[in-house]
Amino acid sequence: EKYDVMTTPACIAADPKNQVWIQGAPPVYLNNEAPLPARSLDALACAIRSCCDQANSRFKSMEKDAKPSPDDEACSSDDQKTYSTAFISPTATAVMSHKDELCARNMVLSAFTLLQQHEASTSSPQKNQGHHLIISAMDAFLENGDEDGSGSFTDSQIQSLINVCNTVIENPLLLHHGGPTYHMVSNAAILLCHLLNGMYASKGNGKNEEMESAVFEEILDTFVSVRKLLHIHRRKLPVKLRCHGIPRPSVTGPIPGRAFIDLGETLMCACRGCQGFVLMACSPCVAAERARAAGRMQDMEAVREAERAEAEELDKEILDLGAEFDLDDDALLNMLSRIITA
Repeated sequence: EKYDVMTTPACIAADPKNQVWIQGAPPVYLNNEAPLPARSLDALACAIRSCCDQANSRFKSMEKDAKPSPDDEACSSDDQKTYSTAFISPTATAVMSHKDELCARNMVLSAFTLLQQHEASTSSPQKNQGHHLIISAMDAFLENGDEDGSGSFTDSQIQSLINVCNTVIENPLLLHHGGPTYHMVSNAAILLCHLLNGMYASKGNGKNEEMESAVFEEILDTFVSVRKLLHIHRRKLPVKLRCHGIPRPSVTGPIPGRAFIDLGETLMCACRGCQGFVLMACSPCVAAERARAAGRMQDMEAVREAERAEAEELDKEILDLGAEFDLDDDALLNMLSRIITA
């Protein structure tokens, strides 16, 4: 009653707002009789929905600030307030009403606690690697940075990102998990790009250069490995399901005015939540323009894929046609004998 949600499976399935996916407060998580892994996953799903709502709201605000229309300029502050609240989802409404319990950070912590309880209560050798991967990724994404507000990466955040990438390197099939696992790993790799760019820009400014160099090389090895896996997996997916096409690190040495990994060359995902990871350091105007450019690039990529598929189909037909006439001597003699007999 507190969250205005029914927790029985039949009510969840019949709720009109849950026709595409569960919306509002997480009903499975709130059901104390549900299995612990299911409650943990529902808490993670709520945290992910909440983060996506925030990303959509942020991009709408950036687009409005970057290119205000005459209608926007003419409308009153009350009208603008109505516009800004017109697209609030049921999940955002529930989270805003119960911030202490349902905020994304607390949902991730609750999901981790529930999973630990499940693993402690069972003797199954199953390691729940995919489950732990999502928790580590969300933990890194929701990290607030250093206490001084510099926006740099904390040690725990770096460790979580490396754990996510190493888990996928050791278990590539996790990229085929249902849900946003593949996108989470892609965004973890993007955050490693930001980290490497920052470390590369400050090279030689630290007190312990040997340790910094060793850490840089270790993170670079991890990034190169996970980027290769993501690139292979990305090519197998339809264009609309692809996440970022991540650029390679610079192999020609330092170029003045350019980063070690130029994220400006990224083929961005269509999801606004994913685009936010690439555009972390961009101004609202630049972010809005690059988001629009990403849509155009996706359309061009879809056209190229369609042309490539047609060409491959034509090549296959030509090969099949050639195979029909690629007969050995025995087959030719057999064919001649049938003709003579007829």
